[in-house]
Amino acid sequence: MRSFLLLLKVQMLGLFGINKALHADAARAKRTLAVAAVAAAGIVALAVAYVASVAGSFAQVGLVDAIPLVAVLVASVAGAVAAFLKANGVLFAFKDYDLVMSLPVRTSAVVLSRIAPLYAMGAALGLLLVVPAFAVYAANAGAGLAAAVCAVLSALLAPLAPLAVAVVLAALVAAASARFKHAGVVAVVLTFALVIVLMAGYAHVIGQGGGSEQLVQLGAGQMAAFSSAYPPAAWAAAGIAQGDLASFGAFAAVNVLAAVVLAAVLVRLFVPVNSWLAAGRARGTFSFDAAHGGASRADASARSPWRAMFGKEARLLLATPIYLLNACMGNVLLVVGTAALAAASVAGALPLGDLPPEAVPLIGRLAPWALAFCVGVASTTTASVSLEGSARWIMLAAPVPARTVLAAKAALNLALALPSVAVGGVLVALALPLDPLALVAVFAVPLACALFSTYVGLALDALRPRYDWTTPYEPVKRGMPVFAVALGGVAIVMAGGAAAMFVGTPGSLALSAEVAIASMLVYRRVARMGLAA
Repeated sequence: MRSFLLLLKVQMLGLFGINKALHADAARAKRTLAVAAVAAAGIVALAVAYVASVAGSFAQVGLVDAIPLVAVLVASVAGAVAAFLKANGVLFAFKDYDLVMSLPVRTSAVVLSRIAPLYAMGAALGLLLVVPAFAVYAANAGAGLAAAVCAVLSALLAPLAPLAVAVVLAALVAAASARFKHAGVVAVVLTFALVIVLMAGYAHVIGQGGGSEQLVQLGAGQMAAFSSAYPPAAWAAAGIAQGDLASFGAFAAVNVLAAVVLAAVLVRLFVPVNSWLAAGRARGTFSFDAAHGGASRADASARSPWRAMFGKEARLLLATPIYLLNACMGNVLLVVGTAALAAASVAGALPLGDLPPEAVPLIGRLAPWALAFCVGVASTTTASVSLEGSARWIMLAAPVPARTVLAAKAALNLALALPSVAVGGVLVALALPLDPLALVAVFAVPLACALFSTYVGLALDALRPRYDWTTPYEPVKRGMPVFAVALGGVAIVMAGGAAAMFVGTPGSLALSAEVAIASMLVYRRVARMGLAA
């Protein structure tokens, strides 16, 4: 137990560089943590308000009893998706595997210390989704203390069974990609495919109702379909809404049993699986001879410093699955989402004719900001400097100015974002009736947000790089620049949506111009300052 707590403490202190900050500058660390706490509180408040509003819409149409079922089901799915995306890099194929397994601790302590953060994340999502929904349910149904206890327990227990399924799927994805030469790329492609399939399935279920309001109006029939999709959620809902403790006990037993089986299997297979994954990755053959696939000396000397740096950044992205997945998910979703929109429009399944006449232009004004969200909340640059890690001396000692190094890092993200913005804009223009100004906005607005995530993310990471990571997961998922760009992107999209609604497309274009100019000015200032050692 003591080993488990120590390993868990090390992981928790590694979040956002807390341990380093506390020992380097305690006062600065406290200020940083205070800002992070305020930002987290704001996010939680927005999420609570949104969940409560959705639950309120159910109550308004007389589906009060359906609120617990939907809340538990969504909490289960959210926990499963989050665990699936994070399992590779936390449980499998993590960089410090040899170091961790050489410690004088039991394998069970290592496994449990790595499962615990995944479960904690799922439990936090469960509480965030279930508790506000239950508050709305209790206000409308007069639920008592027993129902409240069942609701809290359901939020804590709901992630367990989906966590087990997510870990198994993550292991299968890692195993399926391990024998390929570019295993990281294959793993990311399989992950993208699985996420897209899940989203398509969700959209198909939602689409059966023709929209969110019509879906709510489907009533008991649609709720029965949800119950059959994941019976444990229905058992939990029965315990909350009807006081059926037997059903709730079955829900708890299934989740606890799944967690126990997962822990037991992982403890037994953790070392063999990770050893097999590490040994199974195909290796390239190095040769100085150009005849064996290497570049000739003439080609090497002809490459400019910028091209060499850009190629290095591209190879780093392809060789780091969690980096590729985190940075490129928005671009993939933008293209897939707009392609689905265009396909629905061509098939006549887009119900624009059923909407009020004033709603269609509003959709056209808001569409650019939906695209901007995909490219404005994530970027390769938010971790590109930190990922240099212990090899940063190569970047710092290279006979090129810092501006060239930073320009190559920025160019990689723009090389990914700009084509997706162009493709998405064309597809939206084909799917929606846009006036000339809205047609300009559908390209200009996402471009401005792409510049924001690229340049501001690069500036933040260059100013405060985190080189002392043990796994790429830390700077890619836990770095402050990642969270700052995500929050800033959300704030810009919300402000842009408000401008589009109340001022119109000219307001969107004005705001996007300001964002683009400010982002480039920030980048220029940081480029003059150089790179931190």
